[in-house]
Amino acid sequence: MKKLNGISKLLLLALLIGLGGCSAEDGAVGPQGPQGASGENGSQGIQGEQGVQGEQGIQGADGEDGNANVIYSDWFFPDWNEFDAPRAKRMIVTDPEFGQNYDDGVILFYWITNNGSTFLVPWNSYSTITGALNISRSMNVRGTSGDVWITIRRYDRDFETRDTFGQFEGIIYNRLRYVIIPGNINVSGKSALDYNDYEAVKAFYNLPD
Repeated sequence: MKKLNGISKLLLLALLIGLGGCSAEDGAVGPQGPQGASGENGSQGIQGEQGVQGEQGIQGADGEDGNANVIYSDWFFPDWNEFDAPRAKRMIVTDPEFGQNYDDGVILFYWITNNGSTFLVPWNSYSTITGALNISRSMNVRGTSGDVWITIRRYDRDFETRDTFGQFEGIIYNRLRYVIIPGNINVSGKSALDYNDYEAVKAFYNLPD
């Protein structure tokens, strides 16, 4: 009986040693189990405080008007103060700005007649029958002296009242004005402006009548 008990103890000891030598890494990996159900979404966090609004920038200064440096006269009647002959007349118009803008600026003289037509000087009139030159009107800037000569000549006969008078017996026949555009004015579109078109010039530079 004692011998049988000894054998039993040896078998039990061998069994314990065999079990102790096995590990979890031994044997094939089992299949992956099914994915568990998704968890509930968490509650929304507290909204953060609104940031401080930045200060508004300082508004820029208004730009200069397109005619800020343009010089112009009122409409005036012709005054033939240099010579006044039956077929030739000349007046001298003086403004220091003529001389200062002689080289780089633009000096324009406009002549309006009693029917409202406005022409840029120089301006000539021709016979509707023969096409010959009847009346010439010219403008000459006298360098830096500040003087401009406006000269009118008639070739077929003596002048009529409507040719040279500013106002006669309550009727207005002729008026002039000048516009000086200094050379330092850099306005977009100025180069494409037709100076012969008085209405276009008036609108472009916002000139008052």
